[in-house]
Amino acid sequence: MKNKIYLLLLLPLLMVGCKSNEEKAEELIKTELSKTLYDFESYSPVETTVKEAKHSVYTDTNYYKMTVKVNATFDLFTKSVVEAADLVEKMSIYGPPSYYSSSYSDYQYYKYKKEGKEKIKEAQKYLDLVKEYSKNLKDSLKAIDTTKIVGWEVTHRFRCKTKGGLPTFGNFRYVIDKDFKKIILEEDMDDESYEKIRETVKFVINGDIDTVNLMKLD
Repeated sequence: MKNKIYLLLLLPLLMVGCKSNEEKAEELIKTELSKTLYDFESYSPVETTVKEAKHSVYTDTNYYKMTVKVNATFDLFTKSVVEAADLVEKMSIYGPPSYYSSSYSDYQYYKYKKEGKEKIKEAQKYLDLVKEYSKNLKDSLKAIDTTKIVGWEVTHRFRCKTKGGLPTFGNFRYVIDKDFKKIILEEDMDDESYEKIRETVKFVINGDIDTVNLMKLD
């Protein structure tokens, strides 16, 4: 009788121990999504894959924050360059001033030239920051041990409904600790920033950013 009681007490523990890595990950992710999904009642898991997560720029929160910083600053740089090019194009419509140009066209030319110079100066500021942040990132990445296992890398696809009640899919990437107790990092794989961050990191790692220079306006 006692043996039967012990067996009944141990049964729940044995059942927990038999859970697959996918089931453990889904339990943790479900708890997290219950805090963020607008219509959690509509949540339904579709596919979960789990593999060992090795130390990298995409599994370490400190390095990942550095890549986000580089990417955000690179976006500001790109925006400034586009705006500067637009001003230079407008400037060219009205100039350069000549004997035949009007006072209005001369005014517009110098106006856009001044604004173009300011925008190029702004772009240069962001470019300098990108180069500085990129150097810091590259120097930091030298310390990464790519053979070190830091936990689990999980991709999780699920169904849910939007705020408007429309059916949709979620597609997330997680880095989870070794014991499936804590989410270390979360990414929305359908968000445009997901691929942009990776493209920026490649650009930085390859050293291409070091070759970028801006136009000058005399």
